[in-house]
Amino acid sequence: MSQSQLFLLDITSDMSNLARVADFVAEAAQKVKLTQRQSDDVQMAVDEAVTNVMEHAYAGESDGRISIKMRVDDQELFVEIRDQGKEFNAKKVKKPNIKGPLSERSIGGLGIFFMKKLMDKVEFTRDQTGNVTRMSKKLK
Repeated sequence: MSQSQLFLLDITSDMSNLARVADFVAEAAQKVKLTQRQSDDVQMAVDEAVTNVMEHAYAGESDGRISIKMRVDDQELFVEIRDQGKEFNAKKVKKPNIKGPLSERSIGGLGIFFMKKLMDKVEFTRDQTGNVTRMSKKLK
């Protein structure tokens, strides 16, 4: 069994950093030889999570800190995203209406839905340092 590989990125909550996040995920995915589908799934899920942090936890402020850690082993990819923004409670997020007519759907709320569809596990917690989003995806 090979050892796990670890990738770290620290950014501010400036929306312009989303390109850095995309590059970070793509480079890590390439180094660990994820399939294109796996890479795309992880990239979209991480982008959704980081965008949510920027828009909601930091309310658009561009100087909040966000740290992203990716760990990949033979079987699974793990992502941890940390921020010190406004507390997030996933239980208060309404499930999106994905079946009704577009005119009856509310704007927003699909980020978490997509994250859960693209990854095998998604969880939100808060500890003494702030919000923590953890996601994992089985690779085999």
